[in-house]
Amino acid sequence: MANIFLTNSENTALRMHECGEGEYWFYHKGSFPNDNPLLYQELIDNANSQIVIWDPYFNVNPPKNEDQNIFANIKNDITIKILVYRSFQNNRNYLNDVKNTLKVVIPPDKDCRFGMRFINGDDTHNQGGRFFHDRFLIIDNNDVFLIGSSVGYHIKPELSTGIFKVSNNETKGFIKSIFKHYWDNSTKHEIPLTFLHL
Repeated sequence: MANIFLTNSENTALRMHECGEGEYWFYHKGSFPNDNPLLYQELIDNANSQIVIWDPYFNVNPPKNEDQNIFANIKNDITIKILVYRSFQNNRNYLNDVKNTLKVVIPPDKDCRFGMRFINGDDTHNQGGRFFHDRFLIIDNNDVFLIGSSVGYHIKPELSTGIFKVSNNETKGFIKSIFKHYWDNSTKHEIPLTFLHL
């Protein structure tokens, strides 16, 4: 069975396996051991107005982690929102580190708007209701994807992981409403949404 899966489902353009047309993609490191999976990057590159990354981890400490590179080829006039969840105690400069690395990757002429919110995992009393583990990508407030692992695993050939496109409109609306609730109620640690280069 594994050989049928590996042979018949390869989408070599994306370096991933595809199940159903435009439904589910899986990066199997054994099939592409030295090639980056490309779907996440393609989704980001094709966004026309907005990119929402809802992921507990967005890592920008080169050379090991360079998640900021996912934005290297974005179109002009894009709004980027990132919502993360982690320990603030160990990451006090995290928000500025992310913003500064994005400024290096995204040139001023892109007219990019950027905002980021940080749910503090150390503050269980005030923020415990918004802790999360799943990863989502929302493109142009329309296409919603459940992402198997954080951004870093979708830009390097590291571990096997998948991307599932949510097609049911009710489910998409539900996921977007949860994101909005978490975003709207996580203003304690943030970079307010504004132009990246001011």
